[in-house]
Amino acid sequence: MMYFCIDMKSFYASVECAVRGLDPLTTPLVVADPERGNGTICLAVSPYLKKMGVRNRCRIFEIPQNIKYFKAKPRMRLYMEYAAKIHEIFLRYVSSEDIHTYSIDEAFLNIEPYLHLHNSIKDLAFKILGDIKLELKIVASCGVGDNLFLAKLALDLKAKNQTDNYFYLTKEIFFKDVWYITDLDHIWQIGRGIKKRLNKLGIYNLKDVAYSGKEVLQKEFGVIGLDLYEHAWGIDDTKIADIKAYLPLAKSISRRQVLFRDYSKEEALTPLLEMLYLLCLDLFQKKLMARNIAFYIDYSKHTHSYHKTFTLGYFTDDYFTLKSELKKYYAQVKDEPIRVIGLSFSNFIDKNLGYNTLFYEANQHYDKLCKTIIDIWQKYGKNKLVMATAILKESTIYERNKQIGGHNSD
Repeated sequence: MMYFCIDMKSFYASVECAVRGLDPLTTPLVVADPERGNGTICLAVSPYLKKMGVRNRCRIFEIPQNIKYFKAKPRMRLYMEYAAKIHEIFLRYVSSEDIHTYSIDEAFLNIEPYLHLHNSIKDLAFKILGDIKLELKIVASCGVGDNLFLAKLALDLKAKNQTDNYFYLTKEIFFKDVWYITDLDHIWQIGRGIKKRLNKLGIYNLKDVAYSGKEVLQKEFGVIGLDLYEHAWGIDDTKIADIKAYLPLAKSISRRQVLFRDYSKEEALTPLLEMLYLLCLDLFQKKLMARNIAFYIDYSKHTHSYHKTFTLGYFTDDYFTLKSELKKYYAQVKDEPIRVIGLSFSNFIDKNLGYNTLFYEANQHYDKLCKTIIDIWQKYGKNKLVMATAILKESTIYERNKQIGGHNSD
């Protein structure tokens, strides 16, 4: 097999430059909400600023004061529209069944069935990158390998730093070059935690991993250890079809938000219950009921936090039932300034299986209420029908309904 791994350089920042008719390679642009102050995180910085040493996901105050730049407010809906256009370009060259969207700005393409239609692998890559640049003004990079792992490494370690934004990582180059990289956390699927554990075992590069033996790695990391061993030899048998067919055994749905200011314990309960309300509607739409609920609190300046998970004696998607349970456990939270709140559900069953509490009639009424709310949202927008708590000064629901993924949508 032969795969492309294609990434859009500084995607959000490049889109903001594109709509302004600016060149991201020469424009000092930062994607960050100017209304959130200097502590806000930059979602992206232009390639020009990256060359000057400004890193992605830094905070505004971390940008050196001698560097001049301007801010662009995040527009998630716009970025999603651009991502869809990029996907349409991919479809000119490969079938949808041979595309795996890894993230909003990155995708894997199985190009093996289409190579006979083009002069070379590089020719096909440059056609795709060229269309993206010509039509959308976005610079993309392409890593190539004979499996998904090598294609991803080709992108991350090589292509992004090449003048033509292209690199084909062969097995020969892998063993000659990548094998000896000591920054193991630069390797796909190896984070800082795994790197530290490997170092404790006397393992400092992929060659060390390869010669450490399956048994040692499996004992330390379980199934992940076997993946590490195979990757160290440049082996990855995963196909895009396997990814598309995969159904995770454990699922969860969650919401998290950073509050715009320090909230008291009493104030923070309002947005927490608003998140509960939205998550319950998510459950209804997915036709799921949950049994495990977890919430967490990060206090101001992140000096400490509070986490609580509780398991119900039944499965439910009922907001009013879950509200009562959540408030009971929330009473244990310390009354200190709060800055971050989060909530998640897990341990689901399919609502269509017919599981019900004794209050069947009440369940039916609740389902009708949920359906009515969602129908109104789809026709008029979420802010046309909100919880009554929206009138409170500590409510965040109006603002959150304008966002996608926690960021401004328009």
